Amino acid sequence: MSDQSAYPTYAKLIHLGIAFFGVFAFLTGESAEDGITSNGYLLHSYLGLSLASIMLIRVAMGFTKSQALSFKAWSPFSKQQRQYAIEDFRSLLTLKIPKRGPHDGLAGVTQAFGLLIFIWMSVTGTILFMLGSESKSNIFEYVEELHEVGESLIPIFLALHVGAVILHSLCGKSNWRKIFNNKLR
Repeated sequence: MSDQSAYPTYAKLIHLGIAFFGVFAFLTGESAEDGITSNGYLLHSYLGLSLASIMLIRVAMGFTKSQALSFKAWSPFSKQQRQYAIEDFRSLLTLKIPKRGPHDGLAGVTQAFGLLIFIWMSVTGTILFMLGSESKSNIFEYVEELHEVGESLIPIFLALHVGAVILHSLCGKSNWRKIFNNKLR
C-alpha cells in the first residue's frame, strides 16, 4: 500500500484532457443526431476526436516508464486486484475508506473501467466519423449501436469516480488536492 504520489504536469494535463473532452463530447452527443452538416455534429465530432487523441497519448504513456501513468505495476484484472476490490467493498460497507495505492482495489477497477469506456467511445466514434453519418451502411449502424452502448456507461463511471472523490473529501482524505497541489500528506 502506497500513499498517493505527486503527479507530474503531463499526467495532470492528460487527466484534465480526458475529463474535459470526454464529458463535453458526452454532453453534446444528442446534438450530433442532426447529421453531418449540423454544427452540433461538428462540435460533438471534434470534441470526440480530441478525446481520441488524448486517449492515444494516455495509452502510449501506459507503456512507458512513467511512474504516474505506466500500466506496468497496474493489473486491474488480476486475482490480487479482485481480492483487493472485494476487501475495499467490505470496508465501505463498514463505513471505512479503504487504504490502497492509486491503482489498487476499487480505485484501480474504477480507473480501468473509465479508461476502457473512453477508449471504446474514442474508437467507435472515430470509425463513425470516418464512415460519415450520411453512409447508413450495415457497418455504420452496427458501430453506431456499439457507440451508444458506451454512451450509457459513461454516467455510471462518472458517478463512481466523482462519488469516490466526494466520499474521500468528506472523510478528510482529499486525494484530488494531493494530485493537483503536488503535496503529500
